[in-house]
Amino acid sequence: MTDPISVLRDWLTTAIGEALTEQPTSPALDSLEATLNVQVPDDLRRYFRVIGPYLTRAEHGLFYGMTALPLEPGWGPELARASAHWPPVEAVDPPGTLRPVPFDPGWVLLAHDHSGAYLAADLRPGPAGRVGQIISCGPRDTRRLQLAVSLTEFLTDLLWHAARGTVQVERGAGQLDVWFTDPEVTHPIDLCLQRGAAALRRG
Repeated sequence: MTDPISVLRDWLTTAIGEALTEQPTSPALDSLEATLNVQVPDDLRRYFRVIGPYLTRAEHGLFYGMTALPLEPGWGPELARASAHWPPVEAVDPPGTLRPVPFDPGWVLLAHDHSGAYLAADLRPGPAGRVGQIISCGPRDTRRLQLAVSLTEFLTDLLWHAARGTVQVERGAGQLDVWFTDPEVTHPIDLCLQRGAAALRRG
């Protein structure tokens, strides 16, 4: 089975023009794990060790054009405070997978669209969810989505779309971008809001 994080590393290596070394640890994830008293899934930990150190060099649109975010421990508490002014959550899809709160510090931000929509790895899921599931959040939308049960599944689905031609991968000039080839589909969260939370998953 193809390791999607290794594929991302290869794509990013081509874009940056140098070999990417895997960091031995992620102190920020260790701290988060201790604070929340949860175990960070191995794929999320490896993603931030392999890909994370290179996310500050450029705005890489790794997540269907949404800009990948480096791990920043301060963003969780900052957004938790800001979320007091966000609209209430009206629905969760699928039901019970996420806790229906505007934001939780246990949501590790992975990407954003610069307009109030985020992708996150959920370390404190709802009763029907799974630790490490990939979710949508942010003040832009009042509906929360479980987009994949793990980061591995989410990235494997992305590679499937790349192989199928529904997304294109642009590597060069120090930047990596992944875009939908259909010009009518501009945003992964909007697609899932329209077609259901599983819209990005392999058919």
